Amino acid sequence: MYKLKIINDKNVWNNFIINNNFEFYSFLCSWEWGEVQILSGKEIFRYGIFVDNKLIGIIPLIKNKAKRGVYLFSPHCPLILEEYDYFELIGNIMPKLKEFGKKHNANFLRFNSPIKNTKENYKKFQNLGFINSPMHEHAEDTHLLKLDKSEEELLSGLKKGDRYYIKRALKEGVSIRIDNKDDHINTLISMHNEHAKKTGYHMFSRDFILNLYKGFGDNISTISANYNGVIESILMTIKFGETSVYYIAASDIKNPKFSPNYLCQYSAILNSKKLGCKIYNFWGVSPDDNKKHPIAGVSKFKKKFGGYDYSLLHAQDYIINFKYWFNYIIETVRRKKRAYYYKKPI
Repeated sequence: MYKLKIINDKNVWNNFIINNNFEFYSFLCSWEWGEVQILSGKEIFRYGIFVDNKLIGIIPLIKNKAKRGVYLFSPHCPLILEEYDYFELIGNIMPKLKEFGKKHNANFLRFNSPIKNTKENYKKFQNLGFINSPMHEHAEDTHLLKLDKSEEELLSGLKKGDRYYIKRALKEGVSIRIDNKDDHINTLISMHNEHAKKTGYHMFSRDFILNLYKGFGDNISTISANYNGVIESILMTIKFGETSVYYIAASDIKNPKFSPNYLCQYSAILNSKKLGCKIYNFWGVSPDDNKKHPIAGVSKFKKKFGGYDYSLLHAQDYIINFKYWFNYIIETVRRKKRAYYYKKPI
């Protein structure tokens, strides 16, 4: 009934995602993200799911090769039209995906699906033979802000004390810069590296960040806050469709009395609205209010701008062969070492 066919047309791929009113999607689904993977030396297979030549779903498969094993990964996918049964369709195509995985010497398939974190969804994946992944790869617990408000309403979404930081920064003469010139990108990279070293957060390589700019082009915005000639806060957003994602950031705050972080973030939100986005995605946040969670601090900051939490089902793995368990052990050790844990389905 369902057929898998490779899609080679960027417009067909992206238009399917953008024009079908999916409740959740991100740049990880996009054609451009696939190009970034290719630039990074990986293979990607962009499959469309068809019924009678009608495109009803997409499932990109990124081939990841690591010392711990080979696997095929589908980030924030599969995306399937709402009128079709999500799990019936996945169950129907799994034999073909398993054979495809074997052909490429993959030990397992990993889905980071764009569906809600519910007990029902979890159980249905288990019924198809999936198990919980030992480690996340991308944001699963996110925080979203609707941009269908005026600038004043967006500002009023912050508490009085936090609004003060923005107004004080403007009064003190903090300037905002938005462009993708080489010196700006280089500043983002260098500050990101230093910030990651100080905080222990995951560090993206210089090559990867440059590949993001090559892949997404003008859909990336580099935004910084400068005071007295010094950039104290800088970030990157990625626009895809009507969603803008706050993806990489760094800061070196020298004036905490009017922390430029707030003005920089608020400017990124306004810029996303100006670009026609309807949702601002703050990306990953901690799954609860535990102050000891590795990203508790940055999560608290993100939530100060209003919005609501949106929790995706934890990544699911489909085992192809016994070598999967070596990867499972390695990732489990890494997760525990980093003190990560995940929200249980509700």
